[in-house]
Amino acid sequence: MQLFHKKAVILIVAVLTVFLLAGSVATGKHQFYFVEQVIITVLAPVEYVLAKVGHSIREAASFTGEIFTVYRDNQTLKAQIEELRQNNINSTEVLAENARLRVMLDYKQAAPQFDFVIAQIIARDPGTWTSVIVLNRGTADGIAKDMAVVTPQGLVGSVVNVYPHSAKVQLILDPRSAVGCLVQRPESRVAAIVEGNGANPLAPRMVNLSRDADIIKGDKIVTSGYGGIYPKGLLIGEVGDIVNEEGGLLKYAILRPAVDFDKLEEVFIITRSRKPIPTLPPQGGQTPSPVQPKGATGQ
Repeated sequence: MQLFHKKAVILIVAVLTVFLLAGSVATGKHQFYFVEQVIITVLAPVEYVLAKVGHSIREAASFTGEIFTVYRDNQTLKAQIEELRQNNINSTEVLAENARLRVMLDYKQAAPQFDFVIAQIIARDPGTWTSVIVLNRGTADGIAKDMAVVTPQGLVGSVVNVYPHSAKVQLILDPRSAVGCLVQRPESRVAAIVEGNGANPLAPRMVNLSRDADIIKGDKIVTSGYGGIYPKGLLIGEVGDIVNEEGGLLKYAILRPAVDFDKLEEVFIITRSRKPIPTLPPQGGQTPSPVQPKGATGQ
């Protein structure tokens, strides 16, 4: 409605101007000057208003353009920041992986008696989180059942199932596992079995110890090598506590595993050991033979 009024005013002014101009031509130069002054006086407010409106429109257009420019620049900066953040995460991950692999390479070079295949953990059994892991190596990589699995820190477990490109490993934490072991301390050398502890999955037990067995807190426990699955001398863990069984002549030791099973990412599979397999002393004149600990295959 306001626009209509403005158009009407302009139209009236234009008509008056035409009549005044016509009159000025007829009456002479002096009247023409008077008419010019009248027109300027009448049109000046209109021109002022139109100029202000045009200026406001130009400023609004300029401001809108600046807003779009700022928004576009902001989106570009956000994308660059996200890219830098992702690059930083990737770099940190690469550095962490390099550090782990460097430790594993040092271990491999320090253990020339073993042939290794490095493998990554690709899954854990949801039903037995602390018992079974899945590796990305299989028969195509020379992996076979009953091969020992280790890290530079110590013993992890053994291969129980193998497929063309993957393998399942039973951890020493599994209650079904059993590993022949020794107290590493030279004055002791007590032999026993390490098995998983169902009541405390992260604390395996060294069982079948007589009450007078020479074992103390802090003793390092290593594999005995009996049975041929686990080479002799692999670190299993450290004695954290010793418990006497009620009403019996035996005791057991609770171990702190050498391996942090919650942080496993890469492991070594021992495909060949050049260590001789220890044998138990002969009994009754029989020929010594390797003895496999009960349950060592995880069955």
